[in-house]
Amino acid sequence: MRKWKNEWLRVIACRKGLEKGADILVRERSILKDGSYITRKRRYGVVLWLYPYHFYCMMEDGTKESFRYNEFLGYESRLVRLKGSAEGEMSDRQLNRVERASAGRFFYWKRKSPVD
Repeated sequence: MRKWKNEWLRVIACRKGLEKGADILVRERSILKDGSYITRKRRYGVVLWLYPYHFYCMMEDGTKESFRYNEFLGYESRLVRLKGSAEGEMSDRQLNRVERASAGRFFYWKRKSPVD
């Protein structure tokens, strides 16, 4: 069995709740001149499969689409969040405040149980 060396992004995403069958929210955004973002499109989907560097989703319109783990963990023009999560429920204004305060770092997340 082949061992992937750079799966740390997938491990972090799984700890945040990304798993097969999870509902996701995708926000496609554009950056404005003042550095803030405006959401152009919102879509929903279900995670089909997790690969070492990306994951596949079945979108609400019936298409399959892949996303990088950085789109789930980081700040990009295309944000992928778990449907119903705190980050997924944030308004665009709240997301802009968090992004400016964290200078583009990952969202803060709490571990639910201690690591074995």
